[in-house]
Amino acid sequence: MEEPPSQIELSGVTVEAGSADGLRVVRDVNWAIGQGDFWVAGGLAGSGKTALLETAAGLRPPVAGTVTLFGAPAETLPGSPARAARRRIGFVYGGGGRLFSHLTLAQNIALPLCYHRNCAGEAVAEEVAGLLSRFGLLALAERLPGQVSPAFRQRAALVRALALQPEVLFLDDPLAELNTSQVRWWLGLLGDAGDREERAGWPTTWVVATDDLRPWLTVGRQFALLQEGGWRVLGGRADLGVAREPLVRELLAESLASG
Repeated sequence: MEEPPSQIELSGVTVEAGSADGLRVVRDVNWAIGQGDFWVAGGLAGSGKTALLETAAGLRPPVAGTVTLFGAPAETLPGSPARAARRRIGFVYGGGGRLFSHLTLAQNIALPLCYHRNCAGEAVAEEVAGLLSRFGLLALAERLPGQVSPAFRQRAALVRALALQPEVLFLDDPLAELNTSQVRWWLGLLGDAGDREERAGWPTTWVVATDDLRPWLTVGRQFALLQEGGWRVLGGRADLGVAREPLVRELLAESLASG
């Protein structure tokens, strides 16, 4: 059976990412993200993971190479087709999700809906309430992001991304700084992703960046490594145990020791 075409493909891509201690450059990335994939990209903090995910999502142009979104090079897409393609992709930043601090959680979630539908918040109030309820946030709907814990800000950012029912969802280190119960909530939700592929509005493809591979061993399907400006596809779960890269062994040290 012929495999379906990639939803997103990076060919010879170079990405630049600035940080407090200098410029990070990731070179020659070749990466095909197909429907139904669950990618986990590991790398140390500051290695350029966020910039690479932004580039793959069409949010940041590459320095070199080509990014293809749903069969068309991103840089050749004109206004409306480009917006349509990017609407099929969701993005959740780590560290609280970059919610708008002056808007309540409900208003943050309503914002993308109202933007794309050209409507007032009242028109989507019932839909927003349903989303908040589904993800355990209804009681916090009228609070500002600064009035809730980072864990619930991160969850609200996920809801905001899911509101537009993307086909592909990028998650930038969503488990960082979460406690055990919150990590369990996320992994329980994402662990069901394979069972929910046919459900309306649920992404079929997931891409996660992380500096700790261990929590993702049970939910990830494809794994890759970002190290010293290089990109390497490692393979599936079974390939991680035999990977020879010291960084992979380091990121998996506790799991390998307990196994």
